[in-house]
Amino acid sequence: MALFALLGISLFAVASFAVGWRLLWLAHRTGLLPEKLIGGSLFLAGGIGTALLIVSGFAGPARGVFSTAAMFAIDCGITVLGVFTWRVFRPGLVGATVVATCTALLFLSFASDWVSGHYLGVRRSGFSMTADYVGRFAMYGWASFETLRQATLARRRVRIGLTEPLVANRFLLWGVSTLAANGIWAYSLWSEIAEVGDTTEFYLVASVLGITCALAIWLAFFPPQLYRRRFATNGASA
Repeated sequence: MALFALLGISLFAVASFAVGWRLLWLAHRTGLLPEKLIGGSLFLAGGIGTALLIVSGFAGPARGVFSTAAMFAIDCGITVLGVFTWRVFRPGLVGATVVATCTALLFLSFASDWVSGHYLGVRRSGFSMTADYVGRFAMYGWASFETLRQATLARRRVRIGLTEPLVANRFLLWGVSTLAANGIWAYSLWSEIAEVGDTTEFYLVASVLGITCALAIWLAFFPPQLYRRRFATNGASA
C-alpha cells in the first residue's frame, strides 16, 4: 500500500511537470498570460513542490532542507494561481487585495515555520497553521468560485449559441481542478490537527486528488481529438 501511495504521488508530480511545461511552452509561443500563470503555478506547486516533498522522505538528515524548499515552491505556486484569478476574473483593486493578503499569510506562515524549526520536526504554532490554511483555502476557494460561476454563465450562452460547448467545459474542468486542490489542503489540515503525520493514507488521498487536478487541466488545455469531437457533436445537436 505504501508503494502504491508513493507511485500515485509520483505520478501527480510527473503529470504536473508535464502539463505545467506544456502550458509554459504554449505561453512562450503565443505570449498569452493565462497559460503562463497556470503553467507556472502547476509547475511550481504540483511539480517542483511535490517532487521535493517526495525526496525529503528519503533525505535523512537533510530532510529539513528539502521540506523547506518544497513549501517555498508550493507557496510560490499558490501565489501565481492567485495572480491568475485576479488578472483573468477580477482585475481590480479587490482582486489585488485578496492576492496580496493571501500571499502575506502564506509567507508569514513559512517564515514562522522556518524560524521555529518546523521543517526539522518541531510542531508548528497555531498562528502558523491558521495563516497557512486561510491563505490556501482563500486562494483556491476564490479560484473555484470564479471559475464555476463562469462555467454556469458559459452554459447559458451555449444554449443560445453565443459560446462553444468546449469553452464552457474548460471552465468546468478548471473548477474541478481547483476543488481537487482544496480537497488536498482540507485533508492536510485534518492530518495536522489529528497529528497523524504523513501517512500512507495521506499520500493516497493527495495522489488521487492531485492526479484528478492534473488530468482536468490537461483536458482543459490539451483535449484529445476524440474529446473535442464529442463537444463539437453536442454543439451541432444544440
